[in-house]
Amino acid sequence: MSTTTIVTNESTFSRTAQDVPTTADTLPGRPSSLLEIDENTPDSPAAPAEDESRYPTGRKMLAIFAALAILNISIGLDTSIVAVALPAMSDEFKSLADIVWYATALRLTLCAFLLLFGKAYTLFKVKPLFVGSVITYEVGIVLCTFAPSSKAFIVGRAVTGLGVAGILGGMFAILTRAFPLRKRPMMGGLLGGVETVASLAAPLVGGVLVDGWTWRACFGINMPLGLLGLVAVFYLDEMPGSRGDIAGGTETRSWREQLRQLDLLGTAVFVPSLVCLLLALEFGTATFGWKDPRVIILFVVFAILLGVFAWLQYKQQDQATVPPRILKNRNITAGAWFASCCNASLAVTEYYLSVYFQGVRGFSAFRSGIYALPMIIGVCVASVTSGYLTSWLGYYVPYMYFTTLIAPIAAGLLTTVDLTTDLVKLLTYQGILGFAIGSGLMIPQYAVQTVLDPKEVSIGYAVVQFGSQLGPVIYLSASAALFTNRLKAEIQQHSPSTNVGALENVGLSDIRNSVGTDRLGDVLLGYDAAVVQTLYLPLALTCLTVFGPVAMEWRSVKRKRS
Repeated sequence: MSTTTIVTNESTFSRTAQDVPTTADTLPGRPSSLLEIDENTPDSPAAPAEDESRYPTGRKMLAIFAALAILNISIGLDTSIVAVALPAMSDEFKSLADIVWYATALRLTLCAFLLLFGKAYTLFKVKPLFVGSVITYEVGIVLCTFAPSSKAFIVGRAVTGLGVAGILGGMFAILTRAFPLRKRPMMGGLLGGVETVASLAAPLVGGVLVDGWTWRACFGINMPLGLLGLVAVFYLDEMPGSRGDIAGGTETRSWREQLRQLDLLGTAVFVPSLVCLLLALEFGTATFGWKDPRVIILFVVFAILLGVFAWLQYKQQDQATVPPRILKNRNITAGAWFASCCNASLAVTEYYLSVYFQGVRGFSAFRSGIYALPMIIGVCVASVTSGYLTSWLGYYVPYMYFTTLIAPIAAGLLTTVDLTTDLVKLLTYQGILGFAIGSGLMIPQYAVQTVLDPKEVSIGYAVVQFGSQLGPVIYLSASAALFTNRLKAEIQQHSPSTNVGALENVGLSDIRNSVGTDRLGDVLLGYDAAVVQTLYLPLALTCLTVFGPVAMEWRSVKRKRS
């Protein structure tokens, strides 16, 4: 699970000659203490409050927020409802080998083009780019809804991912112009809660649609939702910055010049590098094995292309897709790291607790989904709460420390589960983990809005969002390899007479029917041990989140620099 909520920054951070640091301890990014608050923080007397009279109010503001919330609902449903539709889709298309791409295709194009759209929104006008992204999203939804074959559906998912990448950047730019700086964390938390609720409702909505109509309705439902999201653009001309600087002051430049600054060459190298990485992870985990020459070649090609992309970014500097000076900003890199660890730990925990509930405890898929609610609700409540508190108090770093302190404890408690663990205790552990991670989940986005020039905020957000999207892809693949290896070893240890290879082709709900009653207890002990050892991965990830708050500067969203 991942969160795609957007919050942005309109403030500018200009320095006078008096602001120039004179000692090593006051150099930007090098505080004398990791907990030091910059003496030039927005709470100083020289940092005036932002003029909020420029922003839309009343019905205009509500219409903009409602439209963005509807788009978030649509994206939340679309990215989560695929799992519910899979059985019916596989029955119709008769192509089990393609199932893995039904979710991966969207995530692939989303990750691949996030950085490009982050740069595009600094060069081109927001309105046409956002409209084009929503239209692309709608085209992808239509292709999925009416796909005549499995391959056509995969193409539709890829097109949908491209549209989602553009929509996220567009939401970011719109919120910059719709809400004052101090209110954006609260609005971002609300949007995060909306998306979480949509993801939460996806299995239930999908089940009703599949049982009552067809799996195609699971995607068709997003067509009207996407169109409603276009309401947001009707008010762009009424918002501050929409007339004179909506494209970051680039209106005087020709479209050819802007196109040259888009760094299409860098994107042309970066996209295939990411494709090679995802293919290597998929093939290494589920198809050929990690020692297969094809998998090794894919990793080598990925490394080479990534190196070429990094070289291009260095050579182009400010004209690059991701200017190196933005990556050197410790707030951006720390935020991307923190977001990646948080989202990956949630994804791995959610996936393997489902394996535990269905495989070890023998619960139905529906009941397993119900038992996953405490963690999801915890994330939802915490994201809204931390967003509100950030808007009220101003500082956001404390909530990252809360995540780093509490999440490893909850993740560690989950590694103690066994066949007899009390369900109330297990659900409590999940709720604590969800609340702990949700408290800091969107903090990196608040940091982006506070530390970057408004013309570069979309690029910084794209970097953070890229980390949050890529983390689950990498660590879910790693967890799959870990679980498979440990499952074989544990079953052989607890039940040596069991054919482990045969169990690999048995669904979780069929384990009890495939294994005799005399061996069932030992096999389930093996499953339980494999799940627990796999859950050590999210434990490690939650511990690694500590590098995020330690490296993050303490800034306030309540005031802007003068």
